[in-house]
Amino acid sequence: MKKVIYYAAFFCTVFSYAQTKAGGVHFNDVDVFDKEELMLNGAGAREKLYAMALYLDFEVDGVEDGVRVAEKDVTMAITIKITSSVTDEEFKDIIRNGLERATDGNSYLLENQIRDFLNFLPDQINKFDIFRVLYVKGGKLTLYKNKDLLGTINSKEFKKALFKIWLGENPVDDELKESLLASYEPNPILGRWKTYDKKTGVAISIVQLYIIENKVYGTIQRMLRISERDAICYECQGADKNQNVEGLVILKNLVLKGNKYVNGKFTNIKNGRVSDCQIWIEEDNKDILNVKYKGGGGVHEWKRVKK
Repeated sequence: MKKVIYYAAFFCTVFSYAQTKAGGVHFNDVDVFDKEELMLNGAGAREKLYAMALYLDFEVDGVEDGVRVAEKDVTMAITIKITSSVTDEEFKDIIRNGLERATDGNSYLLENQIRDFLNFLPDQINKFDIFRVLYVKGGKLTLYKNKDLLGTINSKEFKKALFKIWLGENPVDDELKESLLASYEPNPILGRWKTYDKKTGVAISIVQLYIIENKVYGTIQRMLRISERDAICYECQGADKNQNVEGLVILKNLVLKGNKYVNGKFTNIKNGRVSDCQIWIEEDNKDILNVKYKGGGGVHEWKRVKK
C-alpha cells in the first residue's frame, strides 16, 4: 500500500513540471485539485489582469463547446493567476459583472450563492495570488486561494453560471474563451509505454515518461510478469543498486534536438548497464516510441498504453 501511495505522489509531482505558458505565467499540463487529477485543456490571459487555465478529464471540439462544458455535470477546474495589482472590490466586480452577462441579466436568481461566493474572497488580493475553483460531479464547487480553502457552494446552477463567465455565449473575453477551449495537445512523448523483448516480442513492462525542467525521464511503473514485480536490480550502479525494479528511473536526462530526444542515459535492468540513448516518435505513427541505446541491438519499439 505504501508503494502505491508513493507512486501516486511521485507522478503527481513530476508531472507538475510539464507546463504551458500564458499571460506571462505558467500552468501545469497536469494538475491535482484536492486529489482530483485533471488535464490542462487550454490557457489564456485577460487584459494583463489575470491569466487562467481550464482543466478537464474529457475532450472538447473547440470554442463551440463552451456552453456544453459549462453545463456539464462532471469534475473540472479552473485556475486564475492574478498578474497585476487589483483591489478586492475590482475583482468582485469582475465576477459579479461576468455572472450578469453569463445569465443574460438574471443573476438575481442566484443572488444567495453569488453573495456567498463573493464573501469567500479575501479582503486583500495581491499580484501573483492564485485562485483555484474545483467543481466535483454532483454539485460541489470549492474555492481556494493559493493553498487555503476559502469555501464551498453546493449548486449546479451556480457552477454553470460561474463557468459561463468565460465559456458562455456572452463571455467577458472572446479571445480568452478561444484559448481556454482550444483542443490542447500534450507532448506526445508523455504517457505510458509498453516495452517488449526485441527477440521474442513478449511484453516486459510499462514505463511512464514525464518531463522535469525540459528533460525527459522514464520510470518503470509496472513489471508485467507477476513473478518480477518484487524484483531487485542487484546489478544496477550507483544509487540504483539494490533498488526495486518497479519505480526505477531507466531513462534519464533526454533533451530535445530536432525531432528526437537525445544525450540521455538508459539503464538495462537485466545487467545494470547504463548506456547512451535517444528516443523519438515518427509523425505518421504517434503510438510507437522508438528507443535506441548503445548495445541494444538496434531500435526498440515501445507501444503507447491507451486509456
